[in-house]
Amino acid sequence: MYSWYFIVIVVISQALVNCAIIANDDVEEQGLYSKSDNVVILTQRNFERKVYNQRHAAVVQFYNSYCGHCRAFAPKFKAMAKEFVPWKPIIQLAVMDCSVEENIEICRQFEVMAYPSLRYVHEQYKKANGNVGDRIQMAEAGDKLKAQVIMKMQNEQSKGRLGFAPKLGIGSYASYASALTDVPNDVTYTFLIFENENSTIGSEIALDINDYQHIKVKRIYENSELADIAGVHHFPGLVAVRSTLEATNITPKNPTQHNVLNAINTFLKSKNYIFPTRDITHKDNTVLDHSNEKHLPNSDVVYYADLEKTLKTSLTTEITRHKILKGELLTSLLDYLEILRSFFPARGNLRDYIIDLHTTLGSKQEWSGSEVYETVKKLENTHAPVYSSELEYIGCKGSQPQYRGYTCGLWTMFHTLTVNAAQSPGVEGPKVLKVMHGYVKNFFGCTDCSEHFQAMATRNRIFDIKENDKAVLWLWIAHNEVNLRLAGDLTEDPEHPKTQFPSVTNCPECRSARGAWNLPSVYQYLIKVYKKENIWDLRRARSIAAAPSPFSNLDIGMLSLLYMSA
Repeated sequence: MYSWYFIVIVVISQALVNCAIIANDDVEEQGLYSKSDNVVILTQRNFERKVYNQRHAAVVQFYNSYCGHCRAFAPKFKAMAKEFVPWKPIIQLAVMDCSVEENIEICRQFEVMAYPSLRYVHEQYKKANGNVGDRIQMAEAGDKLKAQVIMKMQNEQSKGRLGFAPKLGIGSYASYASALTDVPNDVTYTFLIFENENSTIGSEIALDINDYQHIKVKRIYENSELADIAGVHHFPGLVAVRSTLEATNITPKNPTQHNVLNAINTFLKSKNYIFPTRDITHKDNTVLDHSNEKHLPNSDVVYYADLEKTLKTSLTTEITRHKILKGELLTSLLDYLEILRSFFPARGNLRDYIIDLHTTLGSKQEWSGSEVYETVKKLENTHAPVYSSELEYIGCKGSQPQYRGYTCGLWTMFHTLTVNAAQSPGVEGPKVLKVMHGYVKNFFGCTDCSEHFQAMATRNRIFDIKENDKAVLWLWIAHNEVNLRLAGDLTEDPEHPKTQFPSVTNCPECRSARGAWNLPSVYQYLIKVYKKENIWDLRRARSIAAAPSPFSNLDIGMLSLLYMSA
């Protein structure tokens, strides 16, 4: 009998554990963001719970962690998230990394075709076909982006939504009494902000102090009769009105949003007002100690693990983000698979897997992105094991997660393809460049980067390349051109600075006595680095002794080439 009790207890306990796991699907950190950045980190597992049927609105950023534009935008989004902390009961900022394989289905459902993409999702948003949020136009300046969000909220409120938020509309009044007609009786002070209709300062202030008890903010047209009564002639103007209609003009000399907010807080302090306590998450400033980490030697080496991980990422997250693949998209995919089956240094079952994938996807004229993903995974199981390594970057591993990785791997892979095409019979190197152009145009996860690359390819006449050696050197020239431009850029890994490749140390014969490039020697060096016979496997990598210097100067990610080469 006791054994049955034991079984029941175990089953119940396990059920409780499972429920805890299901409920606790929050992620502390993913891609370019952590919870300490005051954003909601969305994943496939928590997306529905965090986005749909919420009491608050949200701005969701769909991004790609290896996209240069996304990396450059992240600090601005984080800064805005910090400013939005008081707004959390009304609107929250959320992020989703579309480079993570498990997230790609949701990114595809939301028709995310450019990174980063911002979508406004109103409160009580419902899951349904076509419900992909309202697009918010990207803005490089944080204040302009915030203004766009505020104007969107104003528009939403005019449609009857955001009823729980402060009133963000603007009105015209002839007296203090008429301005305060709809103000609740428990409000001690109403702050009137006189401004023009296109200003967002009043709305921002209202959102900033939405949790102040017994305090309200109202926007008033600057040309209203009440402005003359209040003696406001400098705009935006600020007047504090007590419930007894006693008014005090407290307009700061320079009425910026910051100064207007300070003026309100200073006024309330003088009245012994008790401010709300806010829980603001601050970023952990702990300095990581990398002194005991092992570094790879200062040599130019290609690791098979980097190529495999890059290939899998391209097949599972980049290509499959499209809802439909047909026409040019499908042609670019099939061309890509064709050069992979011909020139990728595949080991084990990987080559048969690529061949089967190419044949299968070429069997019809149109595929959905989800069908392509299912085919990729199905054939991966059919030919298992497909990947021989543990799928962790080695040569392309950055000093921090946001550096290098896939972009470095994509650069390395196309270098490898051009070199091995050049080593094959015929003139196949230029074909690899054309396929690379098609891949970046149609699949690479950074839209701005893709556009920069296409502009550079046109300028550098990529389609005029007719010889194998020139195809190999075309990538090398582009790599060094962009590398020079990006030295010191925020996308640069501080432990892997962007320098001219190859270095004099690694290839002294690649430079003349005057420092000019010796192109025949450079070509031979590139062949040596990237030809399949010289690619290192994981076992060889693990056998390397520790060395204090960074791994390689040839870690210029595809990000470098694509992000800044306009």
